[in-house]
Amino acid sequence: MQQTESTSSNRISKLKIVLILTSTYFVAEIVGSLLTNSLALLADAGHMLTDVGGLALSLFAINFTRKKPTPQRTYGFYRTEILASLVNSVALVMLSIYIFIEGYRHIFAPPEIQSIPMTIIGGVGLAVNVLCVKILGGHSHEDGGHEGHDHKHEEENLNMKGARLEVLSDTAGAAGIIITGIIIFFTKFYLADAIFSIGLSIFILPRTWSIMKKSINILMEGTPSNIDYEEVKNAILKIKGVTGIFDLHIWAITSGMNALSAHVVTLDQKKSQAIILEIRSILENKFGIIRSTIQIEPYH
Repeated sequence: MQQTESTSSNRISKLKIVLILTSTYFVAEIVGSLLTNSLALLADAGHMLTDVGGLALSLFAINFTRKKPTPQRTYGFYRTEILASLVNSVALVMLSIYIFIEGYRHIFAPPEIQSIPMTIIGGVGLAVNVLCVKILGGHSHEDGGHEGHDHKHEEENLNMKGARLEVLSDTAGAAGIIITGIIIFFTKFYLADAIFSIGLSIFILPRTWSIMKKSINILMEGTPSNIDYEEVKNAILKIKGVTGIFDLHIWAITSGMNALSAHVVTLDQKKSQAIILEIRSILENKFGIIRSTIQIEPYH
């Protein structure tokens, strides 16, 4: 137990360091964009914002999975993570649209870009991201491989893996800034800045839109996209002794934490407990639904 707590604290410390580094560079890109007239730096700052938001949510999720539910918030604070994700997504969609419009305008009237400061900022960003990858990177004994590996621990592993992917995508964006700056420096082809900006905004939009849709679906308590409602229903109906099912609801409390409630009809009430145990086993092992409330009914 003590080892698990130590491992969890180590993960949180790593995420905090990476979040501070990436947030600082995000601010540097915003300032650099204003000083150099580079729309590419602003576009990459938007890309950074998606990843800063992702890192913040990963850290947020690890911290809040530790908090116990209260009588006022019986599910705890998981939905706060989804609300933050939705706000972040809306802001990014608006920023991407702005960058796309500005990039289109710059195609017809490209401003002079200060390529040397732009390239230097990109180089700093590349160094920061390589450092962050080193801090988060690699699989070690703390990522698993011991007995008693509980659900919260698995959630933390997923958040750490997600954070690594976020930082790796930032590395590619910083490399793109450097390449664009070098092209402008040697060729004075200022249009490269607008082309890179539009390309990056197009890259950000589908990803952000996907996160937004997922957040809205969770807040609306819709069936998770990775679960087939009819398949779950049929799996329960195939259990011996089950003759019907109604008021079946499947939803996500937060990302990766699915729940279900249902009224199940059986002929033999004496076998109710065994049927409930079998249903819960199928839900958890086949569909990844870890929270279920099953009410046995004698008739529909």
